[in-house]
Amino acid sequence: MEGGRVKVLLSGGMIQGGRSGVGRYVICLAEALVAEQPDVELHVAGLDEDRALFPFIPDERWLSIPPSFARGPLNLAWHQIFLPKLLTQGGFDVVHIPSYRRMLAFSPIPQVATIHDCAPFVLRGKYDAFRGFFGRGMVPAIARQVPRIIAVSETTRQDIIRFMRVPGERVVTVPNGIDHAMFKPQDPTAIAAFRERKKLTKPFLLYVARLEHPAKNHVRLIEAFGKLAAAGKFDGELVLPGASWHGAEIIGAAVAASPYKDRIRLEGYVDNLDLPLWYAAAEALVFPSLMEGFGLPLLEAQACGTRIASADATSLPEVAGPAGILFNGLDVDSIAAALEQIGAMSATERADREEEGRKWAARFTWSAHAAAAVKEYRAVRNLI
Repeated sequence: MEGGRVKVLLSGGMIQGGRSGVGRYVICLAEALVAEQPDVELHVAGLDEDRALFPFIPDERWLSIPPSFARGPLNLAWHQIFLPKLLTQGGFDVVHIPSYRRMLAFSPIPQVATIHDCAPFVLRGKYDAFRGFFGRGMVPAIARQVPRIIAVSETTRQDIIRFMRVPGERVVTVPNGIDHAMFKPQDPTAIAAFRERKKLTKPFLLYVARLEHPAKNHVRLIEAFGKLAAAGKFDGELVLPGASWHGAEIIGAAVAASPYKDRIRLEGYVDNLDLPLWYAAAEALVFPSLMEGFGLPLLEAQACGTRIASADATSLPEVAGPAGILFNGLDVDSIAAALEQIGAMSATERADREEEGRKWAARFTWSAHAAAAVKEYRAVRNLI
């Protein structure tokens, strides 16, 4: 049965208030499904503290996760112990789990999972002992029981096949989208007002990522910025918006130790509504992360007409596209050379890069991702 209505439960119990990449994925996918897929009856399971992030979901289609199961291992336990029974009681056709740590070991209905990366295998220092063991030791066994897995990049797809030993025919690559109504070239007057509000009086390079060490690689970027500044090749600032995460104190210490600390700004978590203006006001987005399953800021910045430079690691080259400048994220000199290349561009080359980046980013939409997800829902619906 290919057509007909599909009743889907999407888990949103791990979205961290919408501040994480997974959080944005769940919200944007849900919104696209509701707005553009009338044959999908979408329900969302989430924490009531996140309810306001889903105004497009009617109350009768919201399944509340008890607040006592909000975090960490208890949230994992809720998914494994309580969710399966709720799936049966609710008469759902398919459950969509958008995080590899929440995939159901025993699901009474067909399951679709989205895996964003294979970080426990690729970057072993990223997680503590428990999460590393769970990711490397238990997740692969669960993944091999899931009838369909969506990988957000081809790099992630190949990692799932390699590290988790999931048969390739059960893993489909569906790139993330971006919100093109939000991420687009900004009005110059709005940019000027934003600069004044944020006291951005100098040109600046931007890196949007949570403050996580070593995975996000802030320390090498700070060192590369110092080299550029010492050589007199950039007199502006380095701006690092992002919430504190594991290892944030190491990043803070690197800033404090820099001879150019007065030109490095730690902005903390920034509101999503301000993100387009941060991108549009920047000279360039620099993205030195060592491990990404996708890398949404690369597309968001280009959609706003901003040049990008990115590490050549994992999925980043396939997301950065033809307008991106690539560097070796493990080599401070390589990062500094990319920063120098940005500053040395002529006005014509800069305009060409910005236009090419806008065209590339336009290819990635949540509408396309939602349509592909529905195809997988239909494919697995009758498997159990």
